[in-house]
Amino acid sequence: MTETAAPAPAPTVLVVEDEALVAMMVADALAEAGYRPACTPDGRTGLPAAGSGAEATAAVVDLRLADGFDGRWVVRDLRERRPDLPVVVITGFHPEAPQADLRGLGGPTLRLCKPFDGDGLAHSVSAVLVAPAAPATTPRRRRTDVSK
Repeated sequence: MTETAAPAPAPTVLVVEDEALVAMMVADALAEAGYRPACTPDGRTGLPAAGSGAEATAAVVDLRLADGFDGRWVVRDLRERRPDLPVVVITGFHPEAPQADLRGLGGPTLRLCKPFDGDGLAHSVSAVLVAPAAPATTPRRRRTDVSK
């Protein structure tokens, strides 16, 4: 008689998103892609309840949250506990806007601009899971540093 191994549990992805409809879409897309989403609406109360990402394989964090904490704060808080935690940051900011600058957050981090679809989100999570960690600090280039 052969024994079949129990299937591995689905990887948990922590989702920090304050807009309920966006959180539902993100959770549905992650579940469809084979992940187990753990949703929290904010950084203040949600992260302690979610274990601050201790059990998460990755995180999806909105850059702009309504509770006064921005996504950078959430990512930094997660990275204090798990420096190598892969994070996808979702944002409505233009990629070149100063508000969308993700340098200095360390760990593997990818930006996903809104609007996005479920396939784009699933691809981003898969990509960040295999991405190498970035240095914690990256010097910021100035326009005068660019050679012509």
